[in-house]
Amino acid sequence: MFVESSFTIQFPEHLSGEKRQYCLDRLSEAGARIEKENDGVFRVVCSRPTDLARAGRTLFHSHISKICEVITVSGMAEVRAGAYSKRSKS
Repeated sequence: MFVESSFTIQFPEHLSGEKRQYCLDRLSEAGARIEKENDGVFRVVCSRPTDLARAGRTLFHSHISKICEVITVSGMAEVRAGAYSKRSKS
């Protein structure tokens, strides 16, 4: 049984609101629910294994990894890129 899992991410203070929103939109499109914790800190909540895998790939294997930092995880989420395989190009 899958346990709801999450990544807590933090954006640098100097990052524009547009870039922050762009990242949050990409994570939402990956199937995650976004919850604001406080200024610059958000929980990326995944309710299904496929959503967790997509959000993990987005956070660790895309340009978004250079824009925000994963500061904590819960459930089955992990703070390492190796836990989320890159998509194969077919």
